Amino acid sequence: MSDVNSLQTEIQSPDINALLGEFELLVNSERNIAEINPEVNALSEQIEYFFKAQKKSPELSENSENELSTGDNQNIAESTNESTDEPENQSHDVAQQQLSKAHQKWDILSRNFRKKRRKYYEERNQDRQKNLEKRMTLIESFKGLLSQEENISQTLKSFKALQNEWYTVGPIPQKDYEMVWQTYRHHVEKFYDYLNLNREFRDLDFKYNYDQKLRIIAQAQKLTTLDDQNIAFKELQKLHKIWKEDIGPVAKEHREPLWQTFSKVTKIIHDKRQAFFKDREERQQENLTRKKAIVVEILAITGQNHTNHKTWQKSITIVQKLRDEFFDLGPVPKKENKSLWADFKEATKAFNQAKNAFFKQQKKQLMANLRAKKELIAIAEQHLAAKNFEESTPIMKKIQADWRNIGPVPHRDSDKIWNRFKTACNSYFKLLQNDQKVNNETRQMALTKKTALLKTLNDKPSAHFKDIDEIRDLVNQWTTAGTIPAKHKGLDEDFFKGITTRLIELGQTEFEAALSSFSLKIEGYVAQDQEELLKQQGQLVQQKIKALKTEIMQLENNLGFFQNAGENNPLLKEVHDNISKHRDALELWQEKKKILRRL
Repeated sequence: MSDVNSLQTEIQSPDINALLGEFELLVNSERNIAEINPEVNALSEQIEYFFKAQKKSPELSENSENELSTGDNQNIAESTNESTDEPENQSHDVAQQQLSKAHQKWDILSRNFRKKRRKYYEERNQDRQKNLEKRMTLIESFKGLLSQEENISQTLKSFKALQNEWYTVGPIPQKDYEMVWQTYRHHVEKFYDYLNLNREFRDLDFKYNYDQKLRIIAQAQKLTTLDDQNIAFKELQKLHKIWKEDIGPVAKEHREPLWQTFSKVTKIIHDKRQAFFKDREERQQENLTRKKAIVVEILAITGQNHTNHKTWQKSITIVQKLRDEFFDLGPVPKKENKSLWADFKEATKAFNQAKNAFFKQQKKQLMANLRAKKELIAIAEQHLAAKNFEESTPIMKKIQADWRNIGPVPHRDSDKIWNRFKTACNSYFKLLQNDQKVNNETRQMALTKKTALLKTLNDKPSAHFKDIDEIRDLVNQWTTAGTIPAKHKGLDEDFFKGITTRLIELGQTEFEAALSSFSLKIEGYVAQDQEELLKQQGQLVQQKIKALKTEIMQLENNLGFFQNAGENNPLLKEVHDNISKHRDALELWQEKKKILRRL
């Protein structure tokens, strides 16, 4: 069922295959470990959260399993699809196998990355240790310059060469950085002071260093305008490294002012960074408050226990919007992340379980409705071949009412079975109309014939009827003339009264004439196989006999009121007359009953 499949919007998970592919490309890139490490950590955290979610909440991971096989992020709905339980279980097993393969791939990728990272840091530590040894050797060389007896020009060349070599040496272990830097600066300054270099060279060197540090300050000032405080901070760290390691000293009168200026710019960047983190903490706290409220709203919707499809569809839409809002809000404080995620998963899990239970039950009801409507279609199509419209028409009207009382069916079958049912009903009632049209014409013809026969009966003198066979022939003509419209049914009664009169005129008693007239009528019905009319006559005879017996019993009971009355009492005489008349009538109807049984 599509609307149930519309139905269905589950909580969605990231595409794990895409994450693993991105991780593999990043690790295999030509960038070094230090550069890619932040991105690797972020991806690792997403992947680990994904697998933990699958392990702790298999119900919530239904959509994630689908994404492993299709890469799609399809909604809810229609949890009411017409699939059987067996295909669903097979789909679930396939998804579990794919999830297991993804986890194995993640184990291999993460293990390879750790090996690569360990090797990188081991090699880097070895290089930094070698760089430390080189720098210590250079420091010793700086010391040795003070004891050289060569001319000042040669000494300066040696000093510059050592400086250039110093700048080309790579990083050293962090724990030795400050000590080595201070030692280097000490000996450089000592070299300048001890040799009492000529003012021209020293001023040129100081001026060059001064310009470089001004350039560093200018670059730092530009960083204060950046919106991304993380980038600004990282670039500032690089400038500080250049300031300390790559640029030599300046004149004493400029050393402190330059440093103070650089420190002020540094403080601006640090303050903005602190404000950024403070603002981020406030935003994360607001996100936490709203996300907790979303969890409460989802639980409240789940607790409403909807009982119809429309309200469930509305709730699914609301929960989907809440879910989208939950993920769009952004991060929360790290210490709250795991507990909030667990609460969110539990809330959505409870909602999905309640939703799935409803649509599963609805699916059963829809299928039951479909079976019931198919049975009505079979009845309707069966009556298309019916010959007795009087019996079939009430049945057709009843199944139309039954159809309206049966609830909805699966959407994919709705139009198909309705068109089939409507076609069968329309076809039947078209046949009925045609039959009624034919019957109306036939009955009008029968009415014309019977009107003429009744006129013949009434107008023909009794002397013209030679015997009862001639009257029987007239009755036969009457019977074979057919059925007349219901509003003229009194015509039949008038005809047989006339027959009774003619029989009396032929010499029969009233009793005999009444029985003969009735017998002729019944014989006509039998000859024409009119079972329905015979049945109606049988019911009429039974009713008359029952009514007469009841009336006689009542009259006989009334005789008890005349115990002290004389035989000439007019009221008593009237009761006895009525009893006699009713007994005669009862005898007549009982004879009619015998005729019916005999014929």
